[in-house]
Amino acid sequence: MIFRKYYTIQSKKNPEELKKYLLGQHLKVHSLDFEIYDKGDSIKVIPHAENDDHVYTLPITKLKINKSANGSIIKMMSKPRRIDIGGPYLLIIFIFFAVLAGVLLRIYGQGEYNITSYILVGISAVAFIILWMRMEQGYFDYIRKINRWIKEHA
Repeated sequence: MIFRKYYTIQSKKNPEELKKYLLGQHLKVHSLDFEIYDKGDSIKVIPHAENDDHVYTLPITKLKINKSANGSIIKMMSKPRRIDIGGPYLLIIFIFFAVLAGVLLRIYGQGEYNITSYILVGISAVAFIILWMRMEQGYFDYIRKINRWIKEHA
């Protein structure tokens, strides 16, 4: 939900030509190999991270190629792998409940727990900033580079 990204790319190639060109290709992002293969009516870009110990959250990108008047339209949807998304979702849930607790302490604490509520909200803000910076350096950077590669080769 929160980590899904959608893009639309215009191409002058027709869908069949584009599919033939993209299928079987490999692309490297941060020394990690991604393979493009056919999955029914769409194309998937899947990371090969079996041998890499330093990878945390990786995207699976689905490409849907539709015919248009002057070529084709590529609809791109990236989402995290199921195995990777548990940690970020748990952290988001922790942040939500810490902010909720801070707000409730501020409202119903009658002035006794103001410092505690500020600390909870501050810790939540710091945790969210760290999470988002890590996701921007890793997961979202992978998505940006896959998107750029698809644009260049379409």
